[in-house]
Amino acid sequence: MRDAARMTPEAIVGFIALSVAASLFASAAHGQALQDLAVEQQGLNERPAPGTWSVALGAGLADRPDYPGSSHYQVRPVPLISIGYGDRLAAGPFGLGFAALDWKGLRVGPVLGIEAGRRESVDSHLDGLGDISTSVTGGAFVSYRAGVFDIYATARQAINNSGSGLAGLVQFNFRQALVPHQLYLIAGPDMEFGNREHEQTWFGVTPTQSLQSGLPVYTPGGGVNTVGVHAALTYRASEHVFWRAFANLKDLAGQAADSPIVERRTEYVIGFGAAYHF
Repeated sequence: MRDAARMTPEAIVGFIALSVAASLFASAAHGQALQDLAVEQQGLNERPAPGTWSVALGAGLADRPDYPGSSHYQVRPVPLISIGYGDRLAAGPFGLGFAALDWKGLRVGPVLGIEAGRRESVDSHLDGLGDISTSVTGGAFVSYRAGVFDIYATARQAINNSGSGLAGLVQFNFRQALVPHQLYLIAGPDMEFGNREHEQTWFGVTPTQSLQSGLPVYTPGGGVNTVGVHAALTYRASEHVFWRAFANLKDLAGQAADSPIVERRTEYVIGFGAAYHF
């Protein structure tokens, strides 16, 4: 953090812009749910002291499905990037958020992110459904922390690909230092939701897609689409080096679970990585 404090404002802004752009591009290369992005980054970089910068840069590997509902899994690279300024600004693959309100554990503010698309070619079961474009998203978040517990919620609307609709995430977290100043645990339940447009884009089958793919026409409504549990362990090997392990187990729910696109309702993400903090 001392190194970051000596950087010029121009260097800091440029570094943040490049780092966030790179991490967002990397995470958008393969479709990921908000749940997966959240668990990969949680605990990587706790809130820095007011008026200081805190940066964590790293990478890892994660085993996850080809798309939500797929029965096929692949191991893919994961960017582990978190940049914070004071207790107000945080940036990384999960998005760029600013706490406009920070009062007695309650934080509320806008968030800008990216919703990765889905390539038809990633899995033969998607043949004829076409690609889903990656979209910039804008929305808001609210969180409240009390002791070792916190709740976090966000809702984000697709902007440049507005047909992808609105998606959101609600998490309950338990945070505990298992070994003081060295080993940290974050764990809890979560759920993801989407409006009608979002669910149609990701889990629906239009008449045209039905003719091209052979799948039956399916028109889901909005609502909760996944429920699950997550956990992340962060081990501080030295003053600057962090090792991380994370996992997420979830079930597709509601009308999303009944989609003909879905081959497997229960899915997981598991991974590990390392980051350098300064």
